[in-house]
Order: sequence, then C-alpha cells, then structure tokens
Amino acid sequence: MRCWAFALGLALAGTSCGRRARENLPAIPPADSQAVAVARAVADSVGDELWELLRAAMDRGGPALAIRFCADSAQQRTLRHWRAGVYVRRVSDRVRNVDDTPDAIERQLLERLAAAHRAGRLPAEVVEVVRGADGSYQLQYLRPILVEPRCLPCHGDPETFSPDVRQALAQRYPEDRATGYAVGDLRGAISVRVALGGPR
Repeated sequence: MRCWAFALGLALAGTSCGRRARENLPAIPPADSQAVAVARAVADSVGDELWELLRAAMDRGGPALAIRFCADSAQQRTLRHWRAGVYVRRVSDRVRNVDDTPDAIERQLLERLAAAHRAGRLPAEVVEVVRGADGSYQLQYLRPILVEPRCLPCHGDPETFSPDVRQALAQRYPEDRATGYAVGDLRGAISVRVALGGPR
C-alpha cells in the first residue's frame, strides 16, 4: 500500500512539474497581420517579377534562354529581400537548383501542401509561427506554385524537350530532378520568413 501511494505521489509530482514547466514557457506570438502582409507582398513581388522575366526570356530565346536566366539571375533577384531582412526563396521537393532545397520546416509544410493538393483542397497560402535556430520567433509563409502549360518545355516530359533545352539542363543542372511534371501539378512554393521579434 505504501509503495502504491509513493508511486502515485511521484506521478502527481511529475505531472505538476511538467505543468509548471509548460506554464513557464514563453507564449508563442501570434501571426500578426503586419507580418503576414509583408510576407504576402514579398511573395507577390518575387512571383510576379520572376514570371515576367521568364516570359521575356522565353520570348527572346525560347526555353533554353529561360533556363540560363534561372541559373544566372533568378536567385540574385531574391537577394534584395534578404538584404532588407526578409528571407525568401523558391523551394521544392524535386529541385533543379540545389539552393532551392527545403529546410526541415519547409519540407514539413511542403508535405502538408502535397497532401492537401492530392485531396483537392490546396490552400492559397500557409501561415505558421515557427522558432528559428537562434530562438527567435518567425512567421513562415508558403505560397504554392502550380505547373502551367508554359512550364512544360523545361519541366514536363524530358522526351519532349528540344535539343537546346536538354543541353542547357545538362550543362547547368546535371543533377536535375525537376522534370516529369504535368499541368496542375504542385511544383513547390515561394517561401518567406519574417521575424516577429519574439523572445530569444
């Protein structure tokens, strides 16, 4: 009887300590509207600008020139936001450029988007509050990128690619995994992080 009472006391003490530990944790800040607005504006800017520049490259020199544009210029376009303190890039589970490889948080959210897409319930955006490696709270924003007909000359069935596209991909992206898509497939997402200034 005394052993049972002692064990029960230990269990209750552990529960109480666990509750106090949780209560002492700093509260997760909300995804405030200002941070969400910043993330949306950055995603708009990056998405619209890159599409326009890709379209212009396609018009000037076809898909092969668009591939070279992506290799030489697209990553640089996002650095302007990085210099302003906003993390932004395109991520995918099937990368062409290794710089687009998702981190653990982005991979988890991409998997959630993929599941929603398979179920026919793909959201227009995902907004989460996450904690960075330095302990600060950040707003993590993802906007899905869907494959459009204009994507297929570079991202569709490789058997249909023109010789200059095959050559450009072999030269720039020898480890390319971003082919075999069809219209409407989930290509990846624009990922934006905005600091919330939470406790460290």
